[in-house]
Amino acid sequence: MESLLEDGEFQELSIAERNAVIERILSDIKGRMMEDIVLLETKITNPKKQVFQLQFAVGEFDMVVADSANATCKIYEVKHSKEQAKEQYRHLIDEEKLKNTEFRYGKITKKVVVYRGENTTLENGIEYRNVEEYLKSLR
Repeated sequence: MESLLEDGEFQELSIAERNAVIERILSDIKGRMMEDIVLLETKITNPKKQVFQLQFAVGEFDMVVADSANATCKIYEVKHSKEQAKEQYRHLIDEEKLKNTEFRYGKITKKVVVYRGENTTLENGIEYRNVEEYLKSLR
């Protein structure tokens, strides 16, 4: 961030543009950090399961917890937001991604968005879990 703030071209932007760029970068960093923390803590508390990020040609599941012994898995999106929005779980309802995942890892038993808001379950079965409560539930 310091290098960016000292950059001559960056300084030529208006204060509003500089603030928007800085906010976007910080938001991305916070989101990635939250994903890494959730993934690591989930791995630590599930040593007999595979815990990983699953990449597709377009998009990804931020976390998959696969139980090969039972041929089941849970899929997660991790968002640094406090708000719920359909675009947050768009990959969790993508039929092609779901079929591919079930073929490789077993029946999907849970679809979850981990975020900073309140715990809720949507009509389509997507669970929203508060990140703090999710992490505490792992211990």
